[in-house]
Amino acid sequence: MRRSIFIMSLLTCLSAMNVSAQWSLENEKLASRFRPGIGWFYNGGRPYEEEKLRKYDRLMVDIVYNDWHGDRDYFESPWQSIGFNVSLMFDKVLTKSNKVSFGWGLAFSHANNHSLVRFNRDTQDELTFIDDFPAGEEPLRNKFSANYIEVPVELRFKTKGYNHFKFMLGGKIGYQLNAYDKIVNKVNGITYSTKNFNFPDRNPLRFGATVRIGIRNWSLFGAYYFSELFTNGQSVQLTPYSVGLTISLF
Repeated sequence: MRRSIFIMSLLTCLSAMNVSAQWSLENEKLASRFRPGIGWFYNGGRPYEEEKLRKYDRLMVDIVYNDWHGDRDYFESPWQSIGFNVSLMFDKVLTKSNKVSFGWGLAFSHANNHSLVRFNRDTQDELTFIDDFPAGEEPLRNKFSANYIEVPVELRFKTKGYNHFKFMLGGKIGYQLNAYDKIVNKVNGITYSTKNFNFPDRNPLRFGATVRIGIRNWSLFGAYYFSELFTNGQSVQLTPYSVGLTISLF
C-alpha cells in the first residue's frame, strides 16, 4: 500500500514538472504581465485592477531652455540657458480603459539663465534692478540660477498600447531654496568667479502651468510661471518660462 502511494506521488510530481517544462519552453519568449515593478501594481492606496496595470510617467526628467520676459522679448536669452526638472509622480487611473489618469508628486527644479545683463541690489529700498555691463567690462560668463522644491499635478490623456500618444495638462507650485547670480571674469590670466545670493526681494514662491505632448517615453515640455522673480513693485519685472524635452524613465 505504501509502495503504491509512493509511486503515485512520484508520477504526479513528474507529470507536474513535465507540464511546467513544456509551458516554459512554449512561452519562454512571452513577457509576463505580472512582473514586479515600483508603482506597477500599487497606487499608494490599494492594488490596481488588472485592466489598470499599465503605468507610465512616474519618474520624469525635463531638460529645458530657461528664459524670462518683462525686460525684453521672448527667447532672447543665450542658448546655454539650460536647466532641468526631476519629478517623481504617482499615477491615479480614472477610467477602466486606462486612457485618463491624474498625476501628482514631488519635483526638484534647477533654473539656469545665462543672462546678458547684471543684477544690482538696493538693500535700503529692498529692490532689484538690472542694467548692462559697462563697455569693456563684460564678463566671460554671467548667469542667474535658482533651485526649487515643487509639487506638480497633471491631468493625463493617452491612447492605448505601448507606443501610445499622450497629452498632459497641469501645473505646479514650488518653494525657492536659493537664488543667485554668478559672474566669471579673467584678470591677468587668472579666472575668478563670484556668486551673489543676497537678493533683497526674491520671491520664494512660484506657481505656473505645464503641458506635455509626446509618444511613449518622450514628450515636448513647456512651463509658464505666473509668479515674478522679485516681489517689490519697483524691481525689474521678470516672468520665467521654459521649454524643452521630457524623458520618462519608468
